[in-house]
Amino acid sequence: MQRPAFAAVPTVVGSFPHADAGALTGQILARFAEMPAWPQMPARDWRESMYVQYSEGLPGAVIDGREQRIYFRGGDALYPKLERFYQALIEEDVERFAITADYARGLSLFLETVPGLDPRPKWVKGQVTGPFSFAMTVTDQDKRSLAYDTDLCEVAVQGMAMKARWMARRLRGVAENALVTLDEPYLCSFGSAFVNVPRADAIAAIASAVEAIHKEGALAGLHCCGNTDWSLVLATGLDVVNFDAYEYFQGLTLYPEELGAFLLEGGILSWGIVPGSRSSADLDPRALLAALDDRVGQLAAKGMDRDTIYRQSMITPSCGLGTESVERADRAVDALVELSYLVREREGLG
Repeated sequence: MQRPAFAAVPTVVGSFPHADAGALTGQILARFAEMPAWPQMPARDWRESMYVQYSEGLPGAVIDGREQRIYFRGGDALYPKLERFYQALIEEDVERFAITADYARGLSLFLETVPGLDPRPKWVKGQVTGPFSFAMTVTDQDKRSLAYDTDLCEVAVQGMAMKARWMARRLRGVAENALVTLDEPYLCSFGSAFVNVPRADAIAAIASAVEAIHKEGALAGLHCCGNTDWSLVLATGLDVVNFDAYEYFQGLTLYPEELGAFLLEGGILSWGIVPGSRSSADLDPRALLAALDDRVGQLAAKGMDRDTIYRQSMITPSCGLGTESVERADRAVDALVELSYLVREREGLG
């Protein structure tokens, strides 16, 4: 599908510290009318934490609520489940990978509520744990990353791709357009001694999820809240790149050629410029506007068009707000909405 110019539209990344799903979903729909996103709520239920939330129904998954631990069990008992898993992939049985209300109450309420809105938003947003991070972070029964087990790695990679496809399908069922973002925090470790995964395999894993999202007519994004090899990210066919623009912007400037090509092809930069509390930063919208202008200026100095950057942009928090206090999260939302307004008013966007 054609990539629109989002013109500094505000939206959120994913997780919130709130426990009342109904109140929070209503707040998001009211504050982010142009691109609302369903909220992950790990404070409401441990099953809403990012790796557990998308493990539901995958072969070999062991979800231990008492110990609050997730792992995958391999061995002979896995093979019949793998057979059914691959059959679902071959048949493109997307509903086999559904995410239920027990694991995502905010998503369930979001899907129920959006069709009744007047006007209904043209765009909605969701998120799924990225295949690379899922495979590297979740382990088997011997505490070995799934990425290093051939069978379980395929479960992780193909499972996340199909979860993303299901998400795209459901979101497009309630709105004309959808953006599904892959949450890939472990990409910060790519290239280190702790990650023995070839570059081509990492690209292929992410690209498979991007392709799955595109099959449902949705845009595909990726969120990484730290430094990474952005040339790898930009080689996966993504439409939107969401990054921590407040603390880790300099890493992105190391790839001007790839970034410039991405923008020329209509790619969207999603600026995570509203920081979390770990930065001890002020949430004054005008101070954040100055920080954003500084970073846009640095890209413009490397040959990228300033107006294009602002036009092909989104504004978000630097990361999910799930680890913040409720008060800080609410303040971040206020700052985000006001910052977007300031950018759009000054640049003549919107």
